Amino acid sequence: MQLAEYIGKTDLAMINFSFLLIEDIDNKIKSKAFFYKNQISSYINDCVDHFLNTLHVKYSLQTIYKAEIHQMITPKLNKIFEKHCIFSCI
Repeated sequence: MQLAEYIGKTDLAMINFSFLLIEDIDNKIKSKAFFYKNQISSYINDCVDHFLNTLHVKYSLQTIYKAEIHQMITPKLNKIFEKHCIFSCI
């Protein structure tokens, strides 16, 4: 039995997307494409919305998936913010 069969293709796709998004954000911070937390936040929201639209699921399920993705991303994102000097708008 493979992991995709055990947890489901959608859940595996969400986990892979989360890791790729964190890696992409880290690379963009290193290349000085992002300077502010609100830039990163809007980029995350746009990417997550686009990813969820490709799943072709109901809106209620998209809301749940969005919350799960943000829950997976938040701890790793906080570590990235500690590692790099990111400005925060008040």
